[in-house]
Amino acid sequence: MIILTGASGGIGREILPMLSELDNVIALYHSNPPDITHNPRITNYKLNLTSEQDVKDFGTLVKKDFKNITLIHAATKYKSDLVAQCQTSDWDEVMDVSLRGTFFLNRELLIPMLSEKWGRIIHFSSIAGLRGMPGTLAYSTAKNGLIGMSRVIAREHARFGITSNVLALGYFNTGIVDTLSEKVRKKIIDELPSKKLGDPSNIVNAIEFLIKSEYTNGSVLNIDGAV
Repeated sequence: MIILTGASGGIGREILPMLSELDNVIALYHSNPPDITHNPRITNYKLNLTSEQDVKDFGTLVKKDFKNITLIHAATKYKSDLVAQCQTSDWDEVMDVSLRGTFFLNRELLIPMLSEKWGRIIHFSSIAGLRGMPGTLAYSTAKNGLIGMSRVIAREHARFGITSNVLALGYFNTGIVDTLSEKVRKKIIDELPSKKLGDPSNIVNAIEFLIKSEYTNGSVLNIDGAV
């Protein structure tokens, strides 16, 4: 069973039907449910990742009904501002979704993974975040924090058949890039060796590899077109 956070976001929405070709999927969303018309392998589930109780309730459901869990963290929050102008409320909102909520869900779903002696956790980070692009203080901090979280999980749980890895995503033809101006978008494409944005199918290819690979653990895989 694949559990996907951020299923109604740009990247999440695009990879959701492709993930359903790998396994049944629980599509977690916060406000707007993704369109899963005519796809019996996908089930929508509304979840507030920042609510510890909501996550606990979802964890109880998972322990009861689901096996062989692959948890994919695509949920994120993006706020743009320079450090000196970053509002505390913006900082808190990004951390709540990208780190606090991720921690809640990891902690909860590790329990059934430990029982089964099998599990896959895949976090989505960002090349832009890892580079520390100007104006992305909270976002970059959160995306770097996911790497530390993932590596700790990997080292603590490898002996139980559980892997935890990070996909550092470059620029794709959906997601945050949709919020950028045409000028910035053109600059990004000009810097890419292939001169084109990535297709989300490349992300699913990497996910399939990580699901099948028991010895790739605590890693950061760049899916970025050599930017």
